[in-house]
Amino acid sequence: MPTPTDSELKQWQEKIKDGQRFQIKFADSNSWGKYKDYYRHRSFKKGIIPVNLMFSVLRSMVPQVYFRNPRVTVTARKPGLEAELNARIVQKIDNWLLTELAAKKQFKAMVQDCFFCGMGSGFSGYDSAFGFDPSKADPTGRFTLTQFDKAGNAIEFNSNVNPGMPWFLRARPEDVVYPWGATDRDSLEWVALRVFRQLEDVKSDPKYSNTAELQGSFTPRRSTPEGGVVVDINEFNKPATDAQWVELWQVHNLRDGKVKVLTMENPSFLRNDKDDMQIDGLPVDTICFNQDPDYIYGVPDARIIEPQLLELNDIRTQAMKHRRIDILKTLVKKNVMSPEDIQKLTDEDVQAFVEIDCGDATNLRDVVVPLNPGASGILQDLIAQGEIVRGDVRETVGFSRTATGEFQGKTHVSATETDKVFQSMNLRMDERRDQVADLVERVVRRWNQIIFTRWTAERVASVIGPDGAKYWLKFTGPQIKDEYDTTVAAEEGPVMDAETKKQMGIQAAQTWAQLNQGAIKMGTPVPAEIQRLIFSQFDGTGLDIDRLLAQTQAVGHAALAMQAQQMGGSPQTAATPGQVAQQQGGGGQ
Repeated sequence: MPTPTDSELKQWQEKIKDGQRFQIKFADSNSWGKYKDYYRHRSFKKGIIPVNLMFSVLRSMVPQVYFRNPRVTVTARKPGLEAELNARIVQKIDNWLLTELAAKKQFKAMVQDCFFCGMGSGFSGYDSAFGFDPSKADPTGRFTLTQFDKAGNAIEFNSNVNPGMPWFLRARPEDVVYPWGATDRDSLEWVALRVFRQLEDVKSDPKYSNTAELQGSFTPRRSTPEGGVVVDINEFNKPATDAQWVELWQVHNLRDGKVKVLTMENPSFLRNDKDDMQIDGLPVDTICFNQDPDYIYGVPDARIIEPQLLELNDIRTQAMKHRRIDILKTLVKKNVMSPEDIQKLTDEDVQAFVEIDCGDATNLRDVVVPLNPGASGILQDLIAQGEIVRGDVRETVGFSRTATGEFQGKTHVSATETDKVFQSMNLRMDERRDQVADLVERVVRRWNQIIFTRWTAERVASVIGPDGAKYWLKFTGPQIKDEYDTTVAAEEGPVMDAETKKQMGIQAAQTWAQLNQGAIKMGTPVPAEIQRLIFSQFDGTGLDIDRLLAQTQAVGHAALAMQAQQMGGSPQTAATPGQVAQQQGGGGQ
C-alpha cells in the first residue's frame, strides 16, 4: 500500500509534467531553440543569403532596455536622523550587492529571454545556490558550509553565490515550470526549477537525503512530459568517464510553505523542508515585455520577427539570383578557341590588346558573341520590398532607423519631426525599462528582507549623512530592519565618452559648490571624487592627477582630522545610527 509520502511524490511528478505541457502548448517552447539558432546564425538553408534580423534587433534592443549601472535609492518612511542613517546603510548595501553579485548580467540575460521566449525568470536565495538549510547553519545562524563535502572539496561552483550572502540568478526559461493555466507571477501557488548537478555532489550535499538509489546519466538530459529526453547541443562536450549528472526538480510550494527536491525516477523526496526563502511570496521574479491576455507566458519578439526574417532572406536570395543572371556572358564557338585563349578573356589583368587564335574563322564575330541581358527591373522591386520588410520590423519593435544605428543621410524631415519619432520610440522603450526597474526593486527588497533576518553579526559601513558628512556606522541586520521606499530610476543613460564625462563632472562640481557655499567659504575643496572625474579626462596632457589632488585636499585635512575624532567619524570610532543621532541631537522618531 503506498504511503502518503509516495502519493505526494507522484502528485508532484505529475504536476511538473502538466506544467511542462502547459509551457509547450501556450508558450510554444519547442520553437525557442529555433529562434536562438537564428541568433547564432545557424539553421539557415544552404544557398540562402541570410539577413540576421534576430541578431541585429536584439543587439540594438538590449543596450536600450537593461541598466548599464543600476543604482538604488532607499528612503526611510520614519522621520529622524537615526532612520535616515539606517536608510543610507541599506542603500549602501544594496548598491554594493548589485555590483558584487554581478546582478546586471542576470538582468541582461532575462531581457534576452524575453526576446526569445516571451518572459524571463530569476530566483533569489541565500548562502547556497541549491537552497538554504538553517539546520546546517553555524551557531550564529548566518551561513552554512553545505557548499563543501566532508573532505572540504567544493560541490557548488557559481562564483556569485557565497556563504552568508544573498544572491539572484537568472534561470533558463525551459527549466522553469509554472502550474497549468497560470496567469501571472503574483497568483502562483508553486514554481518548479530544474537544475543539473553531478551525482557525487548530490550525494555529498548534507541538505539531501534518500540519495542511496539515485542514478545519473553521462550528459545532462532534460526530461519531457511524455518520458523523452532532450540533450542540448552545447552539452555534447565529452565529460569525464566518472562524471554523471542528475536532473533535479526544486519545487517552492506556497500552500505548505515548503521546498521540495525530487527527480522523475527516485522513489523518495530528496528534500521536503520548510522554505526559508519564501519572503513576500515565492522566491521567483519574472519579467515580460509583451504580455499575453490570459497566461503568464508572453509573446516573444522573435516569434513576430521570424516571418519577416524569412521573407527578407528570400528577397535577398532572389536578388542574388537575378544579379547573377544579369552578369555579362560570352558565347564561344565550340572547339575553335583553346582553353588558354578563353582564359585570356576572363583574366583579372587589365590588357588593352589580347591576341587569340580563331582557327579557320575569318570573322571574330563568328567565334565570340557577347551576351548582355541588361539590368533586370525586378532588382529595383526587390530592393523596395526589402525596405518594406525592414520597416515592418522596425514598426514591430518600435525602432527608427537611427535607433538601430543606421545612417539615414539628409532628408526633408525636420528636427522637430525627428524629436517626435524619438519620443514615440522612448515611450515604448521606457515601458520596457520601467519593467526592468521594477524587477531590480523587487530583487533588492527581497535581499533586504534576507539581510534583516540573517546578518546577525556586527558590521561597519561608511555612509554620507544628510548633513554631507561621512559617518562610520556599526549595524546588524535586525538593527536596520525597518520599512523603506526603494526606487530605481528607469532612465536612459547618456553615452559616456570622455567629453560627456568631463561635462558631467564640471556640472557636478558647480552643483556641489552651489549647495555647499558655507563649506566653500571655509576653504573646503570640491570633493576628490568629482575632481578625479574631471581631471582624468585630461590624461593625454601629462598632468600628475594624484599630485594635483593631494595639493588641493591639503586644505581640508585639518577639518577631516577633527571630524574623525567625533563619534562615527572614522572606522576606529564607529557608532550605531542611534548613537550618532543622539550625539547630533536628533531622535529616532
